[in-house]
Amino acid sequence: MKKRIFLFSILSLAIVTTVGAASASPSTTSNNSIINQRSGGSATVRESFSVPKGWGHVKLCMKNHSDHPVKVSLTHSGSNKTYIESLVIAPHGTVTWKSTDQGFSNGLRSGDYILQWRGSDYKVDGETWGIADSQPRNL
Repeated sequence: MKKRIFLFSILSLAIVTTVGAASASPSTTSNNSIINQRSGGSATVRESFSVPKGWGHVKLCMKNHSDHPVKVSLTHSGSNKTYIESLVIAPHGTVTWKSTDQGFSNGLRSGDYILQWRGSDYKVDGETWGIADSQPRNL
């Protein structure tokens, strides 16, 4: 009988600990995330994402997982305005790009964007994650 009570107590404690830890954990997704994507397979790869109206302050982190440099460009689909033109990311390098650091103090236009990776003669193996916010200080 003591074994059953002991096992029941351990099981109850494990359940309470699991529920408590799950409810106390911070959220891993954010409302201001605009892209989180792994890209590859060809020498040119296009990723698309949208910037919501009023949330034009953007931070993009781009990681090149390949053994060769890649060039990245960012274009607003509706206007064809280029925000990043031929940004080189070294092999296994990471670049963080903030719209505020690039002179876009009022933020980017809302709408759809194309982020293009070019690996020249080599296949792209990259990863992009990014956020948008209404305030530049929150990036």
